[in-house]
Amino acid sequence: MKKIYFFAFILLNLLSSCSSDTPEENNLTASFNLSATTVNVGDDIKVTNKSTSSKEIVSYTFNFGNETSSTEKEPTFYYDRPGDFNVKLVIKDVNGNVATSTITVTVNAENSLLLKNQLIGGSDVYPIEIGINDNKIFYTESYRSVTTSTTSYYRHVEYDDATKTFATKIITEKNGNSGHAQTTYLNNGNKIVNVVQSMSSYAGTIETEFNTDWNPVRSGSSGTIYGSVKNNDQYYFYGSYENNPAIEIRNNEGKLVSRKTYESTIKNGFIGNLIKTGTTYVAFGGKYETSSSSSLLNYKPLLLFLNENLEITSQKTFDTSTLKDIVIDWNQVNGSFKAIKLTNGNLALYSHNELRITTGQGDELKLIKLSNTGNIQGIIEIENGFIASSFQRLEKYDNSGNVLKSISYPGLYNSGFVKKGDLYYFAAGCGSSYENISVLEIKLGAVDANLNFKKI
Repeated sequence: MKKIYFFAFILLNLLSSCSSDTPEENNLTASFNLSATTVNVGDDIKVTNKSTSSKEIVSYTFNFGNETSSTEKEPTFYYDRPGDFNVKLVIKDVNGNVATSTITVTVNAENSLLLKNQLIGGSDVYPIEIGINDNKIFYTESYRSVTTSTTSYYRHVEYDDATKTFATKIITEKNGNSGHAQTTYLNNGNKIVNVVQSMSSYAGTIETEFNTDWNPVRSGSSGTIYGSVKNNDQYYFYGSYENNPAIEIRNNEGKLVSRKTYESTIKNGFIGNLIKTGTTYVAFGGKYETSSSSSLLNYKPLLLFLNENLEITSQKTFDTSTLKDIVIDWNQVNGSFKAIKLTNGNLALYSHNELRITTGQGDELKLIKLSNTGNIQGIIEIENGFIASSFQRLEKYDNSGNVLKSISYPGLYNSGFVKKGDLYYFAAGCGSSYENISVLEIKLGAVDANLNFKKI
């Protein structure tokens, strides 16, 4: 009799188990719609969740096919690169039952994550500086009208990411052939803008000082100024004086105090970038031999090491440069000269189409030749490496100059990068057209340290 009761108990449990809920009996169905399945890079895609179940659904997990996911019921997402991506939804009910559904999204290469300042039609613009001030990103652009022969100038463009708006100010109606500018914000609220441009037989600077309302208060420069470095209550404006490397020491109101010239050590050269490394400085530029024409003979990249008194302690010129084998003119030295110190103490130097990695003492470790880069490109340090722009590409490098990641983007020219929060902003000159005329337009964008485009 006991055996009969035992088997009856087992049979009852088996029947109970067999009658437990299954996905079909629960009517557990994963289903969703997307606001669009063919989009451009950066376009928002909204999920409408239509999943159903007779039991409580306790989790929704979306995998977007690009190493990102969400546990929201109806997330909004976007893609930072083109391609075909499978969006997969996995739902789970209170009993642990699971159902899935998948939709494919096609992403086109046009990048809506890159913002454009709305311009009056018929303009040709390219960037020659990027910076940050008062928590706002700004860039300097060279502007030329393609509908009139007389309208051209330099403009200061400011982007407010809180309001998603651009503000534009004309800073000078003198427009030449330039590839570089720097805006120095003084302690008294004034600004000094230096624009390096080509003259007939030398590189010159348009320097203008503005008050807090951007009204000009002074203009003119006695030398060529590429930029400045702040040191306590002084500013070191670097460039050249009488065609020799020079640094102007100015007070906190931007007025000249004294000038360091280095003609006794180096003749026919300039400093295109100056960075502070502790209490010392590294200067990056070029040297050359003069000629009767506008071309520069035997041009070589130049690296100077300066002590805290701005005295040269050592110098390097790079014979591996192929720039000495081509004709260099003043038009090719009005652009970007970038030097950064990497987290391992190495230096990264970038000008023209040569990206060079050196030790902290300037000994060359690696030379990377980049084609079609022109003389307006940029680099910025990140943890254990750096990001560099080149012709229609952004690349992430390690401290030894090895490429870790490379992505395409529409930039032909890039005035450099500036970091705000965890993002690296850039202003890029991109090809466009107006009434069948080829022009450039500027697009502002940002990437993270792993070269993922981000909304700004």
